[in-house]
Amino acid sequence: MKRSNGVGEPHDPHHHTAPADLDDPRDALELKPEENADLCAGCVKCCTYIAVEVDAPRAAWEYDQWIWALHHQGIELYVERPERWYLHVEARCRQLNDQGRCGIYGRHPVLCREYDPRSCERRLPLADIRAWFKSAQELEDWIRRERPKHWRALQRYRRPQRRVAPPAAPAAPAFVALASLVAGTAPSQRPLLQRPAGPAPRRRAFQSDRRRKASSGVS
Repeated sequence: MKRSNGVGEPHDPHHHTAPADLDDPRDALELKPEENADLCAGCVKCCTYIAVEVDAPRAAWEYDQWIWALHHQGIELYVERPERWYLHVEARCRQLNDQGRCGIYGRHPVLCREYDPRSCERRLPLADIRAWFKSAQELEDWIRRERPKHWRALQRYRRPQRRVAPPAAPAAPAFVALASLVAGTAPSQRPLLQRPAGPAPRRRAFQSDRRRKASSGVS
C-alpha cells in the first residue's frame, strides 16, 4: 500500500523510499500504454507479490507472531531504512495473462497506474533494504544478533508458564429429591433422600382393590 514518507510524497510499497533520478520529468501517470509495455517487456516482477507496511515489532509476542507467519509458504518480511517493516506475500496477480500483460489495463487499480516502471526494482538496486527474512529461522537469527535484549524477552515469553488451576466448584449432592427438583427449591433446602409422593399410594390402592375382589370371588 502507498504510505506517506513524511515529506508529503506517497511511499512506494515496492521497496523504494528515494525517487529515481530520471531524465524524463513526466509523472508515471503520463506514460503512454506503449511506453509502459516497452519498459515492462520481459518482466512481471511487480505483478507477482504484494507488500504491506506493518508496525515495527517491539514486544515479545509481536516477534513471536511474525516468526509464526514466516513458517507459512509465500510469506516474507523485510525492513527498509531507517526502520519500516513490510509484509511481503508472494501472490501472482490473477489479471496477468500468458503474454505477461495486464488483462484489465485501462481499468486497473490506481496503485498499479502510479507505479513507475522507470524506477522499479528491475532497474534500481534495493539499496534501502536493511534486512530480508524468507524464513522464521532468519528472523530469529537476526533478533538474536541485532537485538539481544528483545531476544532474551522472547525466550522468557516462550517458556512454559505454570498455571494455577481454578478452585474446584462445590460437589453436588449424590442424591437429589425428585419433589425438590419439581418444586424448584434451593439446593441447600432440598433433603438428600425423600420418598416420592404420588404414584406409590395409587399403586398400593390398586393392589388392595385386587385382593379385596379376589377374596370376595368377584372377577
